[in-house]
Amino acid sequence: MQSTISDKPTFIDLFSGCGGFSAGLEQAGMNCLAGIDHNEQAIHTFKANHSDSTIALVKDMTQFQPKELERLIGINHVDVIVGGPPCQGFSSARQYSGSNSGERLVDDPRRDLYKYFLKFVNHFRPKVFVMENVLGIKKMQNGVYFTAIQNEARKIGYRVVPIEVN
Repeated sequence: MQSTISDKPTFIDLFSGCGGFSAGLEQAGMNCLAGIDHNEQAIHTFKANHSDSTIALVKDMTQFQPKELERLIGINHVDVIVGGPPCQGFSSARQYSGSNSGERLVDDPRRDLYKYFLKFVNHFRPKVFVMENVLGIKKMQNGVYFTAIQNEARKIGYRVVPIEVN
């Protein structure tokens, strides 16, 4: 399958929430092909904020496969992938209760959802991807996850430039 020719750069929004990130990219002149999140209310809002041609899906990213999205959007390559895998497992706000650090560390499977984000990046091979998360990801477990995300992205061929935005 070949990419469609478009005068606008294309992107997909993973862990999209209500679609604020993608709404901004659309305002900048890009074409959102799809937004995916597990939260039905968030996707309802996403639909209200995007054109009818944008696919909005309620999906569990641990079960949803890139090939399925490829079939739905009709192409196997996008220019950009954006998204924000859940941050609760890294948030410094949870460190005060001990659940994200120290001896009382609680297992949180949301910490591994970045792997599913990168699975889509590897499949669709965008020119650029932007994965947003909280600052706590840098310190959580002495940076283990922060480093792992960067290393895994590099393994699939991407140069990684972590930046902090205020």
